[in-house]
Parts: sequence; C-alpha cells; structure tokens
Amino acid sequence: MDKVLLEKLAIRIKELRKLNNYTQDDLADIAQIARSTLGNIETAKNDITFSKLYKIAKAFNLTLSEFLNF
Repeated sequence: MDKVLLEKLAIRIKELRKLNNYTQDDLADIAQIARSTLGNIETAKNDITFSKLYKIAKAFNLTLSEFLNF
C-alpha cells in the first residue's frame, strides 16, 4: 500500500480511537487483533490487510465506506 495512504489511515484510526475514548489495548481487544499490530498500523509501519481493516471499522460501528471517508 502507498505510504501516504498508510499514514492517512493511521491518522484516521488514531482520531477515531481517541474520539471513542479507546486505548490501543481497548481497540485491539474489540477488533480482535494484537495490540502490537494495531500500534504498527497506527504508526504506518505495517501494511494492513482487508480483514484487519474490516475488524477495525466494525469496532467503531462503521461501514468500510464510512471508515475510509477521509
């Protein structure tokens, strides 16, 4: 995935996480992904799979379309 897109996605996830008063641990638990994986996604260090993208969107009760509206 493009680095700029990864960085935008990282910002979007952090913003939503903070708006929902979630810690990284909270969001990782809700999305059922490893906290370290979430940390790497939020710092744009790792590419993100569609499956993880879907789980994170679902954790915020958003559709993928809503989630990716940035």
